[in-house]
Amino acid sequence: MQARSESPDRIVVGIDDTDMPGTPGTGRLARMLSGLFEEAAAGRVCGVTRHQLFEGPGVPKTSHNSAAAIVLVDADPALAESLGVEFLLEHAAEGSDPGIAVLVGRPSPEVLALARRTQQELVLRPEAERAAADAGIRLRGLGGTNDGVIGALAAAALRADGGDGRFVGLRGIRDLKGRMTVADILRRSGVAAVVDEATGMPLDDGQVLETGDWVRPRVVGHAPIVVARSTEMGSWVHADARHP
Repeated sequence: MQARSESPDRIVVGIDDTDMPGTPGTGRLARMLSGLFEEAAAGRVCGVTRHQLFEGPGVPKTSHNSAAAIVLVDADPALAESLGVEFLLEHAAEGSDPGIAVLVGRPSPEVLALARRTQQELVLRPEAERAAADAGIRLRGLGGTNDGVIGALAAAALRADGGDGRFVGLRGIRDLKGRMTVADILRRSGVAAVVDEATGMPLDDGQVLETGDWVRPRVVGHAPIVVARSTEMGSWVHADARHP
C-alpha cells in the first residue's frame, strides 16, 4: 500500500461500525478491503488511515470510536462501492451496524464541517445522510441500525481533506522497529518524511531515530509523516511511540 500525492481522480472509501467485542476491528477490515481492491485491480491503494471520533455519552463503540478510510487513485467509484459493500456484508460482525461511504475528490465545506463535528459531539444518522445526499456522496448502511454511515462519511471526508488521522496500512510500517536511520525508514516503507516536532523541518537521512517499535505515521498534507522529538541528550525519538 503506497502513499501518493493528491490526485484529481482519486476516491476515498470510508467504513465504520463493522466490529463487535472479540471480532476483528474496523482498521483490520479496512486493510483487508484494501487488499481486495488491489487484487481486483479496482485502483491503486494509497494507504489505510484511522480517524478518531467522539467517545462521549450516547456514542456506542466496541473499544475506541474510530473509523477507517482507504484512498484509491485511478479508480471507478461504482466498482469500489460494489466491492466494498460485498466485502462488508460478508465480513462485518454479526450485531454490528456497518456503513460505507465513497467520496470522489474533495469534501464539500458542509460535509467536512459535519465530519469535524463527529470528533467533538454526537451526530445523528439523518444528518449524515442528508449531508451525503446534498453532496452526491455514495453512502450506504449495511445492517443493524445503519449508524455506521456516520463514521464512514466522517472518515472519508477527514481523509480527503488530508490533515487528520494516522496510517494503519502502508507499505513497510509494521516492520519498522528499534533504532533506524531516517534513510532506512524512507527506503523500507511508504513514509514520505521524518520531521522535527518542534520545527516541522525534515531530518537528515543520516539521523538515527528510536522508533519505539510502533510506527503509525500522521496524515499531514495528505502524506504519511513520522514526527520525531529531540531528547535532552541530543538523540531523536519517535514522538508518537506507544509507551508500556
